Amino acid sequence: MNLRHLLLGLFLAATTVVCAAPLGRDASVYARPEPSASLIKVLPAGTVPVPATAPSEPAPAGWLAVELSGPHELYVDNKDVGKNFDVKPGSFFFLRADPRAPVVATMQPGDQAELLNLAGDFTSFKVEKPIVGYIKLGGAAVGSMPVAPTRPAVIVAGPAASGEIGRALMPRFYEGRFAATQNFIAYKHPYNFQLIDSTGNRFAYLDISRLLLTDKVDLFLDRVVVIYGTARTLNQEGTKRVIEVESLHLK
Repeated sequence: MNLRHLLLGLFLAATTVVCAAPLGRDASVYARPEPSASLIKVLPAGTVPVPATAPSEPAPAGWLAVELSGPHELYVDNKDVGKNFDVKPGSFFFLRADPRAPVVATMQPGDQAELLNLAGDFTSFKVEKPIVGYIKLGGAAVGSMPVAPTRPAVIVAGPAASGEIGRALMPRFYEGRFAATQNFIAYKHPYNFQLIDSTGNRFAYLDISRLLLTDKVDLFLDRVVVIYGTARTLNQEGTKRVIEVESLHLK
């Protein structure tokens, strides 16, 4: 055994010892081995980190590359999403819906990616494959996740509150069944899609023009969805309304 192999063996043994011990404090996991990198998640105290066997970027001194098991919600550029919402092999999985966000995985043949959300230039998927992150040893990276903004309560589809009729609302979440409208010769609906409430009645038309993947929304037909958008009325009586859809999620 030469000196290089001996040193490598000692390093791997030391890494294993570090990883075998549960974390004494919450540890922040970063996308890259630097404190200014994007935060992926926080491993709670008591977790036993799993060392990454083949990280894309070697961990420098004072850092540890760890493997984070799935599932993860990751984002794919819409140009890399096929007609059936399949992720093209070789496509990048981004940590956030932002082209400047870290790439944390690549789609490989056989990988499982389940559609979650349509929004803007990206589509999010539930990905089962593990991703690699980095922990700063010695407690320097210990911290807590940033507090997420308060998510508005999901609004179960139904009649709007009387005070909301006749004016545009703030963006919020709506839940119901995604359905197509049926246009007849004598009558055409103003929009091609609608949100059906729990009673089987139309709660609102859906304006999906802001979604870039409008040719693929048929996959959501007759399924329960959660929609984020702004509702406004279409007539003075407030009996017809439309939601300008900003994002569309499967329930």
